Amino acid sequence: YNHLYPVLFGTDISITSVLIKVSFDLLLQTTLLTLPIAYLSKAFIYKYGIQEAFRRYKDDILNHGLLLKYYSLWGPVQCLTFSVIPAHYRITFIACVSFFWLIILSSIASKARNVINEDEEDYDDVEECSLVDGMTCNIDG
Repeated sequence: YNHLYPVLFGTDISITSVLIKVSFDLLLQTTLLTLPIAYLSKAFIYKYGIQEAFRRYKDDILNHGLLLKYYSLWGPVQCLTFSVIPAHYRITFIACVSFFWLIILSSIASKARNVINEDEEDYDDVEECSLVDGMTCNIDG
């Protein structure tokens, strides 16, 4: 934001310039690079495949409002970033907002997985295990 964007878009803070920067960030950088990398990173950490990562990304976009929530938060934030926030504070400002965005993103991903788990067939024939001491399973009763 402090090095590449000024080279690509200049340092002007006019409405047109700010909207071009924000549009590039939201429509291209985020949807084609930033969020896919986040989903690929999660796939790597939790050891599931690339296809599953992109399936989850697509599902979160189509069924859980991922991009709508992203644009709702980051659209106004990036307008402030490129117009009001001084260049030397931009990274700090974005990092602070990112903290809250990660909470929202985790919530979206968690809800999506919970819906999948609820849709799976019931396992009525599986016997529950009561924990005797909080760690040891007492199968016999």
